[in-house]
Amino acid sequence: MDQNYENILVEADTSSLEDVKHAFDNGAQGIGILRTEHIALCSEEGQYNYYRKVLEEADGKPVTIRTFVGSDEKATGQWGIRYSMSNPEILLRQLRAILKASASGSVSIVFPGITVIEEFQWAKKQVDLAKRNLQEKEYNNHVPLGIMVEIPTVVICLEMFIHEVNFYIIDSDILIRNLVAADDLDSIPGDLTNPLHPVLLRTINQFIRGKLGKKPSASVCGGLVETNYAVPFLKGVGVRSIAVAPEEISDKQRLAEKLDKENSMKIASKTLALSSTVRIEKYISTALDKLN
Repeated sequence: MDQNYENILVEADTSSLEDVKHAFDNGAQGIGILRTEHIALCSEEGQYNYYRKVLEEADGKPVTIRTFVGSDEKATGQWGIRYSMSNPEILLRQLRAILKASASGSVSIVFPGITVIEEFQWAKKQVDLAKRNLQEKEYNNHVPLGIMVEIPTVVICLEMFIHEVNFYIIDSDILIRNLVAADDLDSIPGDLTNPLHPVLLRTINQFIRGKLGKKPSASVCGGLVETNYAVPFLKGVGVRSIAVAPEEISDKQRLAEKLDKENSMKIASKTLALSSTVRIEKYISTALDKLN
């Protein structure tokens, strides 16, 4: 297991400027993901002003902006980066707005729906094109670029991404849905889509172990980080940060501070040896009770 990080950062999962303000009021260490579906179809100037306000609110703390997901028709493949590839003018407008806003703070860009390295390489070319479009305007020329880990192919073929991607965000909801071949989490009975299911936890561990020797940061968002049971496991396997709802930040920070790295690694190791969500929940619950 990865031993690079002693502490796990607690950042916010946000969808609006109000969320961002709430997150920092609650002590967020950054914005782990800013979803942009409500703003990405606005004008470039409108987007720029919005992203600039977010970065000013962050006051130097890191902000990661997820590009437009687009259509929700995942069954057709027209979402995330593939939507952008079919509608490049929408992505370019958003990228120009983000880059212009980058002069106001610490920003990173994450691309959703990536399945193969060629898609990420295309996205990087769009960033370069957006920079050329900006010409003499002031912007950060070194904005980190990352991918959402939602598709199992990224885990399987991590070595193809490792030298090109600056950071990763694991979306536990979409990843487990793809692991168990579910169009809709609500349509699958039983505990197959429980965020503590061994298939998801082992996949995350495999991903983190797969990046040893290269140190881009990996964070997690989604249903997994809503439960306290996940925090010691994620800290133990070497996840750099979690992105939670603004109202959850204080509680998750208190829990993270109680957990030292050695105990977290022991909890993670024992958790990975268990074969059911029931056993995992029972084991981690007992381990957390001992901290109180």
